[in-house]
Amino acid sequence: MLIRDMKLEDFEKVNTVMREVHALHVTNRPDLYIDVEEPYARDKFETDIENDNMITVLAEENGEIMGICMAAFREQTCMVKKRTAYMDVLCVREPYRGRGIGRKLFLHVQEEAKTKGAKRLDLMVWGFNEKAYAFYEKLGMSIQRFVLEKKL
Repeated sequence: MLIRDMKLEDFEKVNTVMREVHALHVTNRPDLYIDVEEPYARDKFETDIENDNMITVLAEENGEIMGICMAAFREQTCMVKKRTAYMDVLCVREPYRGRGIGRKLFLHVQEEAKTKGAKRLDLMVWGFNEKAYAFYEKLGMSIQRFVLEKKL
């Protein structure tokens, strides 16, 4: 297995993985997510992979994309100045789960973020995704804050 930066020619395969991520959200939060054919627009993909303030990597074996991970660098205003990497996407395709690919992607992005000056790695997990929460907890993540909602 190889972890590498995404390239322009990866768009279709990356979008297949993004459809899986989006379908999970549509299924579990149809009050917030709508079903769309292309959840990751080509122009956004192209901008993201060229952006020096983003990490966009994938895990690949025999030309098959097994998983993807993306993080963006942020600096908050009105807070202690700390470069933060915000991991927006980490997904391993269903047939490849349980092989340590997600862990390898996470650790790869964590190290790259540190190399690029990040002092913290943040991410958000939906309340319905208990497996993801347990996964991130095993990797040393801890609760930073709670986002609460009340339907009216």
